[in-house]
Amino acid sequence: MSWLGRYLTDRVILAIGWLWFLVYAYPGYMSYDSAWQMAQARGVEPINEWQPPVMAVLWRLLDDVIAGPFLMLVVQSVLFLAGTYVVLCRVVKPRTAAVIAVLLLVAPPNIHVMAVIWKDSQMAGFLMAGIAALFSQRRGWRIFGYVCLFLATGVRYNAAAATFPIILFQFGYGGTWPKWRRLVVASAAWIAITVASFGANALFTERHLYPWPTGAAPVDIAGTIRYSPHLDNDQLLRDTPGVPWHKTDKIQIRVRTWYHPENQFLTVTEEPGQVFDYPTTDEQRAAIRAAWKKLVFAHPWAFLHHRWSVFLAQLDDRGGVYTGFTNDVYQDLLGHRAVHSKLQACWIHAMEWFDGTPMYHIGLYFVLSLLLVPVCRRDRLTMLVLLSGIAHELGLFAVAPAIDYRYSQWMVACALLGTVIAIASRRSRTG
Repeated sequence: MSWLGRYLTDRVILAIGWLWFLVYAYPGYMSYDSAWQMAQARGVEPINEWQPPVMAVLWRLLDDVIAGPFLMLVVQSVLFLAGTYVVLCRVVKPRTAAVIAVLLLVAPPNIHVMAVIWKDSQMAGFLMAGIAALFSQRRGWRIFGYVCLFLATGVRYNAAAATFPIILFQFGYGGTWPKWRRLVVASAAWIAITVASFGANALFTERHLYPWPTGAAPVDIAGTIRYSPHLDNDQLLRDTPGVPWHKTDKIQIRVRTWYHPENQFLTVTEEPGQVFDYPTTDEQRAAIRAAWKKLVFAHPWAFLHHRWSVFLAQLDDRGGVYTGFTNDVYQDLLGHRAVHSKLQACWIHAMEWFDGTPMYHIGLYFVLSLLLVPVCRRDRLTMLVLLSGIAHELGLFAVAPAIDYRYSQWMVACALLGTVIAIASRRSRTG
């Protein structure tokens, strides 16, 4: 063995790869959502449920050790890298697994999300670590894996869709239970973890901002109206008493003029295409809930058309490299100022060159995942990874109030990892 092979071990490769990632991402990029979450973590604003409270509490603990986003960046990137490495070690040699894990972390479709302190990035880190830990023979590591899945759901509400295939495939696997009993208990375990995560978020919430009736529900109402057949304006007003319409004349015409599935928040709550005034009272929020139920059940096909349009717009998204350090509104408030180094700037420009190319096209990764499922149906590890990504993506069909590349990052990561595992597994069988 050469001196290079002797010293360039798998752990050294992982360390060098992570430091290279850190050169790009340090100290952790922050969008408006990130800054808002940091403000809640520091008690500048009360913790609310628009941003998962579990993430704010985690950030509060880490901020007491090293102020700022750096430790959050460490958590999401180290968990993702280590989890990917451990998973790959099941199908390739450790050194090869380390190289591939680093390449997956710094790959353009992945790094520009993992470099930002988002709930999506935190979720990806916890999910990948959870998958790796659940395949361990040691009980302590398996318990750690379920804790990771709990935290993944805690920092990203719709992570429950991604955790279901993981728990269903792995809970109690290899034991003496009959298959049907194992699946029933696994489903119960998934429900328990999901409920506990939602309960933790409810427990840590200090101020309620009601994200569903103020965000997602108005989008669905507008979309259902958009794709419904002609609705009489007077009848629509009678069916939706108390809803804070911005203007009460020609509602359907106005919605059809301004609605677009790629930018729903602007089309339903802000000028120039404003449909609703922001609901500020319990009565208005209750009216929106009632209107959602009334219209969705009265026009189910229009509602499904709307959700399908949003889902297709999400699949057609082609990225958007984000490299800001914080939102200007919060910069002075949080005392967080940073600038790019020359090396960072060069790497950012390189990533921006790929922006908008097929490498970032979400739909391609979704199709790839679907095509791999029947090919890998007998490979439990590959199926677990692929189905977790697919399930999470399909969950956007039901709940996504807007589109954004980062919403699909977990599916993209699973598609890439699943492809590598499938190829490696096939080579090992034919080798």
